Amino acid sequence: MHSTDSPKNAVILFNPLAGRGKASAVAAKAKKALVTQHWNVLDCIASTHAGHIEKDLASQFGDKVELFVLIGGDGTLRELIAGLRTCQLKPEIAFIPMGNANVVARELGIPLQANHAIEVLKSTSVKHIDIGVLKQEHKAEQIFLAMLEIGFGAKIVAVVDRLRNGSLRGLYKIWGDLVYAIAGLIALRGLSSSTFNTRIDNDTEYKTSNHAVFANMQTYAKGWSLTPDAKYDDGLLDSAVSQRNSAISTLITFMAAARRKKLKPTLMAYQTGKKIEIESENSLFVQIDGDPIEFAGNASITLERDACTIRVPD
Repeated sequence: MHSTDSPKNAVILFNPLAGRGKASAVAAKAKKALVTQHWNVLDCIASTHAGHIEKDLASQFGDKVELFVLIGGDGTLRELIAGLRTCQLKPEIAFIPMGNANVVARELGIPLQANHAIEVLKSTSVKHIDIGVLKQEHKAEQIFLAMLEIGFGAKIVAVVDRLRNGSLRGLYKIWGDLVYAIAGLIALRGLSSSTFNTRIDNDTEYKTSNHAVFANMQTYAKGWSLTPDAKYDDGLLDSAVSQRNSAISTLITFMAAARRKKLKPTLMAYQTGKKIEIESENSLFVQIDGDPIEFAGNASITLERDACTIRVPD
């Protein structure tokens, strides 16, 4: 335990690839700001590989610090929270967003400009955030902060992941949104007819669909929303399950999402619950918080209350 007069400990973790390679410079500024505020900064560390923060750094510093400063995108933040969850620790997190979509920052009102986000280090306001937990047969549990999506949007994410690590790597670094637009056209052209069944809480019947979002937050992509009523601290998951399968209905869905508007019941079924079951015999595209994942076809999603604490502007 620290006395009231001793400085509190903090550690800075950052994804060196974030912000087109600018995360290192931002980390240095964050360290300077913490020292000015009389924090004892134990270290400033760049992650070296996927899973580094989750499997190593979270446990290394989780019981030594009162504050993690995390610089990167939504996936990097999810890594840290997953690692702390494994250790059963809940230090505060100050998030400096430097990803592409920055869904969590948009949801919590954290500034998207790094210099302004550093100012949040001075804040005394925090939000207690629920997380979603995906459980698949014969696989380790995975968490998500914003949403889990099955279908068209997840296919876009998978195509983007392939393009940004392949032929369009250079373009993605310069203009990531254009790569997403190209991926959207590719995904729409080969719109999958694979379907799956979902059941929420104690529903007696499964709903069949080819696209659904199960969300803990309202924000989708860069300020859109497929679940405009979702709240990150209400203990419920909000679902939006598409009722039609066509290119036109898909375009209508995402046009409504861009305006943060709900669709008619004939196009989208909205529901809230604490547990969601998913069944499918087909191969499905699935993404969590903007990252594609492997999906076994049968799974359940639950919610954990107050799983992490994130600083927000006063």
